[in-house]
Amino acid sequence: MKRANEFEVSPLSLAGEEILRRLLDASAALWNETNYQRLKRYNDEDGHEDDDI
Repeated sequence: MKRANEFEVSPLSLAGEEILRRLLDASAALWNETNYQRLKRYNDEDGHEDDDI
């Protein structure tokens, strides 16, 4: 089951838009790193460490 909160955000200024873009970029990078680490852990535990994906 996936859980997600969806909402719309509108920046009030150009500075706010820049901050929002940086926040979203950091969030995407964190998501990617988390999933990569989870994949590595899954492969290590199941003995598929050297398999190509």
